[in-house]
Formats: sequence, C-alpha cells, structure tokens
Amino acid sequence: MVSRAGYEVGNVDATVILERPKLSPHKDAIRANIARMLGVDVSRVNVKGKTHERVDAVGEGRALEVHVVVCLVSSR
Repeated sequence: MVSRAGYEVGNVDATVILERPKLSPHKDAIRANIARMLGVDVSRVNVKGKTHERVDAVGEGRALEVHVVVCLVSSR
C-alpha cells in the first residue's frame, strides 16, 4: 500500500479517450468516485475527455483509452 510506504496522493489527472458517450455530463460523478475510492478531496482529481477523431478502434467506438497520472507526496 502507498500509505505504508510513507506516501499519499497529491493529485490525480485522468484523460479518457472515447467517441461516445460524451464525458462532460459524467465528469463530476467520475471525479467524486475516484476521490472517494482514493480517500482524497475531489479538488485533487481532474478528469478530461478527448476523442480520437474517428481513427482506429477508439475512434470507431469499439474501444476506449484512459491515461492516468498520479502524483504521490511524502507523508512523513
């Protein structure tokens, strides 16, 4: 566990790449769920949506991608 190693979540930045559905109506709920699961304030979580402009499996709506960066800070 991260906390046992002496770290805590500083912030989370997630990019969801998909054509449909549009992410905007769901972003607040996604942010709140991620924050709850990680035990951090929702202000530390950012979620944004992108498309693949109809290129490859993601752009054709057959797949999606999610890229997440988590900044860990020392809690000691």
